[in-house]
Amino acid sequence: MKKVNNVEEYVIAPGNTLKELLESNDMTQLDLADKTGINKKTINEIIKGKAPITPVTALKLEYVFHIPASFWNNLESKYRERLERQKDLESIKKEEKYLENIPYLEMSKRNWNYIEKTKDPFEKVINLRKFFSVASLSFDTELKRKLAFHKNETKEISLEALYCWLRYGEIKAQEIECSKFNIEQLKKQVVEIRKLVNAPFLKQYNKIQELLKKGGVALIYEPHLPKTYMNGVSYKVSCDKAIIMISDKGKRDDILWFTLFHELAHLIKHGKKELFIDQEEGQKNTIEIEADNYAKNILIKDSIYQKWKKQILRYTDEIILNFAKENHVSAGIVVGRLQKDGILSWNEFNHFIWKI
Repeated sequence: MKKVNNVEEYVIAPGNTLKELLESNDMTQLDLADKTGINKKTINEIIKGKAPITPVTALKLEYVFHIPASFWNNLESKYRERLERQKDLESIKKEEKYLENIPYLEMSKRNWNYIEKTKDPFEKVINLRKFFSVASLSFDTELKRKLAFHKNETKEISLEALYCWLRYGEIKAQEIECSKFNIEQLKKQVVEIRKLVNAPFLKQYNKIQELLKKGGVALIYEPHLPKTYMNGVSYKVSCDKAIIMISDKGKRDDILWFTLFHELAHLIKHGKKELFIDQEEGQKNTIEIEADNYAKNILIKDSIYQKWKKQILRYTDEIILNFAKENHVSAGIVVGRLQKDGILSWNEFNHFIWKI
């Protein structure tokens, strides 16, 4: 990648060219003013690079020097672009401060769009501008403002890392063609997705993604970035399309399934323009509790689960497997529910948990 200051090597200021032509033709600036009708002061400023060569001036110079107006226009355009690039170079250097909080190395290892492997801070800033599709890393968006609001809930969360993760999801979601977002259609797809929960999530991922496309939802699975502490996120990118992003936080298959239905609950039940973040830590509000209950009931109906739980004095592999089979879920989902409720400790029956 060429650095901006290298442009100076091949771009010539229009005033220099004009000065050389005057000298080679034994003309003075006053002579040129007489021949073109252009004010002598303007000609002097063009030569010094203070004034631009306008299309009108370029046409007049064509008659005097027999050099096409297009030449002068192109020379001027390239010169002005160089000046702006010089200013941009200064802004790029100033933006290197943002690199401190962005996990660029990890992003480059994953071969994310535009994030090429490099140690050069200059190139990193340019690549990140392309990644975010912005002219400056100091940009602000509605999504970033919403993330800033959520940042208070978990003190250690990196807003920058989280936004990088979400931006990758946006890029991937743009590649997914979906039907128009429709809540009623999405409810039907939930029923179909529920039939798949007796197998590992990632093995069913493509099927789940296809089903959700029919409801207007782009599903993206992407391992979490450091300091994001995020299981999942859901939000509407437009009135016609929504995104669900799921990470590998926890490295357990039962968490992936639970997170999926938790985020679906938000899209079906809650605000149309809200950003719903399923964080690892922090107090849960009424909306998050409602989404949790929705996910629990989709996976295992609470009435059935509570009734079964009361009947069990001692849990065994056979008891868990039979209950899982009866309810068409994996044994790992049953174990995960029991562990979450504090009935089993986090190290009991983990042989049923599919690891990611």
